[in-house]
Amino acid sequence: MTIKNWFLPHKETHKKAHLISWEALLFYILFFILLQVGFSLVSYSKPGLLGVSSNIDQKVIIELTNKEREKQGLAPLKENEALDKAAGLKAQNMIAENYWAHFAPSGKTPWDFILGSGYKFTFAGENLAKNFYSSNEVVLAWMASPTHRDNLLNNKYQDIGVAVVDGILNGQKTTLIVQEFGTTEVFAGGPNVSVAGKDVPIPKTEYNNKPELLGSVQIPKTNPSLIDPYKVYKTVGVSLISLIGMLLLIDVLVLYKRGVFRLSSHHIAHMALLSVSAASLITGSPGAIL
Repeated sequence: MTIKNWFLPHKETHKKAHLISWEALLFYILFFILLQVGFSLVSYSKPGLLGVSSNIDQKVIIELTNKEREKQGLAPLKENEALDKAAGLKAQNMIAENYWAHFAPSGKTPWDFILGSGYKFTFAGENLAKNFYSSNEVVLAWMASPTHRDNLLNNKYQDIGVAVVDGILNGQKTTLIVQEFGTTEVFAGGPNVSVAGKDVPIPKTEYNNKPELLGSVQIPKTNPSLIDPYKVYKTVGVSLISLIGMLLLIDVLVLYKRGVFRLSSHHIAHMALLSVSAASLITGSPGAIL
């Protein structure tokens, strides 16, 4: 076996270059699995070393939300200080208890933070997001999700509160975005909260007896992460796909020049796999909504 055989089809057998063989593809898959395991170990042993550094502005989130509402002929929402506080307390609680959900492991609910901030609502709702790079990406992701879109465009809401909080979640630096909606106008059937596309009725006793939350959880200040795992995946993935694509093209040209080229199912399978992988890397994002 010569070095040329790693990059060019074999001269005698015309077998594919080793770097684009099925065995090599299995090795690439194993490499990415080991990379994921390695990142998980680093997150556990060195919290905050990995993570996404975002550029998200609380005021811009509110502005973009209102632009989407205005497109649908809905009245803009007014920023409410109590809902801002509720959103901030919810984000801080997720970091303090290390969870990513509408309901905390300790039993805290979305309305605990809204009512605890002093906001008495008849209808309320909550959207969550994390690890997006920009404010625009966050709102676009919510608008692309039917349940989040319905929440954002709910014509019963009058007020909005948003918080953007950085902290360590599951060992990685994370930017949490919490969006709280509400109205104090009386509607039949309230009070309830829209959570993950479902309206959850609030028991009267819980609604009336919720004490106001004072102060906030102190979240340690986080420095910019040294490594962004998603950018590493993307850089390595795009580089590898480019290499494989180039070797497939060389394979075609060399075999054509030798007069033995045939478009085989192997070529089609390789190109299909490359196309799917490339599309996934280009359109993918580390951001998540809930």
